Amino acid sequence: MRTSQSAEQPSVLLAVGRLVQSEIDVDVLLDRIVDLIGRAMQADRTTLFLVDRERSELYSKVAHLPELDEIRLVIGQGIAGHVAATGEVIGSGDPHEDRRFHEQVEAETGYQTKSMLTVPVFEHGRAAEQGSRVVGVIQVLNKRDGAKFDKRDRNLLEALAAQVSEALSLTHLDDSRERPARYNKIVGASAPMIAVYDVMASAAATDATVLILGESGTGKERIARAIHVNGERANGPFVKVDCTAIPEGLIEAELFGHEKGAFTGADRLVYGKCELADKGTLFLDEIGDMPSPLQAKLLRFVQDRELERVGGREVIKADVRVVAATNRDLASAVRRGEFRQDLFYRLKVVEIAMPPLRARGTGDVELLARHFLAIYARKHRKKAREIDPAAFAALKAYSWPGNIRELEHSIESAVVFCRGETVMRSHLSLPSDDDNAVAEWSERPAHESVPSGLSLEELEKRYILRTLAECGGNRTRTAAALAIGRNTLVRKLKRYGIV
Repeated sequence: MRTSQSAEQPSVLLAVGRLVQSEIDVDVLLDRIVDLIGRAMQADRTTLFLVDRERSELYSKVAHLPELDEIRLVIGQGIAGHVAATGEVIGSGDPHEDRRFHEQVEAETGYQTKSMLTVPVFEHGRAAEQGSRVVGVIQVLNKRDGAKFDKRDRNLLEALAAQVSEALSLTHLDDSRERPARYNKIVGASAPMIAVYDVMASAAATDATVLILGESGTGKERIARAIHVNGERANGPFVKVDCTAIPEGLIEAELFGHEKGAFTGADRLVYGKCELADKGTLFLDEIGDMPSPLQAKLLRFVQDRELERVGGREVIKADVRVVAATNRDLASAVRRGEFRQDLFYRLKVVEIAMPPLRARGTGDVELLARHFLAIYARKHRKKAREIDPAAFAALKAYSWPGNIRELEHSIESAVVFCRGETVMRSHLSLPSDDDNAVAEWSERPAHESVPSGLSLEELEKRYILRTLAECGGNRTRTAAALAIGRNTLVRKLKRYGIV
């Protein structure tokens, strides 16, 4: 039995890790993690407690606890409360012999505790000696085989607690802060985002085709993944096709696959993304850039879920959910004859409009900034934990033409340059007050003279930004208008902090 459990430990950690990295509903995420922990530990009951620092209490967030809706303990009360207060790990062969054991819960539930293992969940997964606070406690009760929890159990549960810590930091449930998002890894509490969550929930509960609209950098792919992992196809594949990254001559084979001998170099049968997404979700990113000749073939697939490989005659069925996204105004493209009207209506069964960051309010800017601060402080092993008020003021005053991507880049850059615990205004790679004239300048007639005193690099930056705006944020068209390669454009945008 022990050998089997030891062999399963890596797979259990991997399973929890995958959950933490998904855009799943937060409550579902924690429920599944607790279930996985219980199975891995062979425990009869598992409870995840969180610290409510405002009340100096510990409360059960998720628990195998049919008798009670919630357990609340004062910090320091009971074994779980003691672990929350001290950061110690406590294993009890017979908890009733431990003077810290809180018998009231057992009296209320009628459940008899025979063995117990309790571990702390540290902020950002760091141990107490590194100055990290306890944000939660995991407690498992009664091994199903009647044995006591041992050192191997302790090591596994501590490793799982580190992953729970990551989940809590991503969902902002630690330290009893009001949860800013319904979905893991999607941060935002503004009215526009709450409206998005409502539509997402409706879409995830069905198999309907979804069209996600929004500017570049607003998080369209994140929304698509959230719809997938919260629906019935969560265990199936999520297959992405970037319609702008594949040359026009190859995109049909990329989508539908090809038979051996279909064209020069086709030395074997290759399955397309539509087939590979069977029983899962096909995400068509930047669908507005799909070549017109291919739109008719895609329409057939979206309508009937049928395809033929390039060079083949067999009609193949694929059980696929389709989610598409674009930064283009597809309705206008339809009126101009650039996008098929019938395909447009087939795609927009459920339509989700992603708000630009500037429309979400300063509250979401602050939440996202804190979110990225925690992520990149861990990634780059930096001490940064706070953002100075002056830095926050600058973040909130900026218009963020690059949306969330630009904010993320700015915070990561600030973390890299920050040597202490607080990110200052000087650490932020934001335009100066003079640079805020970019938006105004980009709206001027093309023949109007440019401001004097600009460096060549700044002039190039402003010209690219204006061209990007004129092309509706479409990078392929922007690159063509500038007569440069798309990859060259992307490199320049990264240098300017726009991507």
